[in-house]
Amino acid sequence: MDASKELSQIGDVAERLGVSPRTIKYYEEIGLVEPEERTPGGFRLYGEGDVARLTGILKMKGMGFSLAAIRELLSARDEAREAAKTAVLSTAIERLSERREEVGARISALEDDLRSAKSLEREISHDIEFCRKRMEELEA
Repeated sequence: MDASKELSQIGDVAERLGVSPRTIKYYEEIGLVEPEERTPGGFRLYGEGDVARLTGILKMKGMGFSLAAIRELLSARDEAREAAKTAVLSTAIERLSERREEVGARISALEDDLRSAKSLEREISHDIEFCRKRMEELEA
């Protein structure tokens, strides 16, 4: 155990949060929280990150979220945080973002080209109509 970390036993955390130790154990059983460490005797030890997570769970529960919905939300956030730690993914995101910007610039250029082509098409259609009218006048 790292001496610089402040770890608390389940009873202390429960008292601090105003819940029973059984509530915290239940949240562990259903996968909402996991103690940072355990003593050699198996006692749960919670760090400040665990306490913050439990605080968030209790707030969401108080707002009417089901435990299943809380689990889904926490799972998605955990996955996002893990992905963010992966340098390869960060590099991939940067590279893809640059490609997306290039594609966006190309789309803008193509849209400008399309507007120009449509304008030219209208001018040619106008010229054709002018020529047809002139030809009808000459035939009359």
